[in-house]
Amino acid sequence: MPALKNQRRELFAQLLASGKTATDAYGEAGYKRSDSNGPALAKNEEIRGRVAEINGERWSQERAAAAATVERTAITRQSLVEKIEEARQAAMEAGQYSAAVSAAKEIAVLLGMRIERSERGAPGEFDWVDRLNREELRALAKGELDVEAYRKDPPHGELRWTHRWVSASVSSCRS
Repeated sequence: MPALKNQRRELFAQLLASGKTATDAYGEAGYKRSDSNGPALAKNEEIRGRVAEINGERWSQERAAAAATVERTAITRQSLVEKIEEARQAAMEAGQYSAAVSAAKEIAVLLGMRIERSERGAPGEFDWVDRLNREELRALAKGELDVEAYRKDPPHGELRWTHRWVSASVSSCRS
């Protein structure tokens, strides 16, 4: 749908598409301000179609701009590996073997060949996890285990779940 022939209606549709209220758009489009005429004109099929078209065009332009920005600034795993490999080679040439080894380790992490793990928290903060049996670990993985209760050491012979209490003998549960 091309621009509307009536310039005031076109401006009204553009103002609606930009987020103006029907009453404000009606006045800014050159009509005498009216609390009822603006909303009534906004319901006009021609106006609604034009607003939809303007919004669709704007959406397409924003999507194209976003895609261009992403493409222009894209950092991929491959591009990171290439940059780190350049740094590794420069470190080797400069005799900085420690830096070269660090770069090689980083490449291995990026490629999934090396997994870095670390425990976050105070010493012993996760000792409670070692006390969990197989069923409790499954409940923890499913998000059904009351973690706070286990950190404080649950009552002897009882498993604390978020949905219910399940009694069990500690000796028969521990695997």
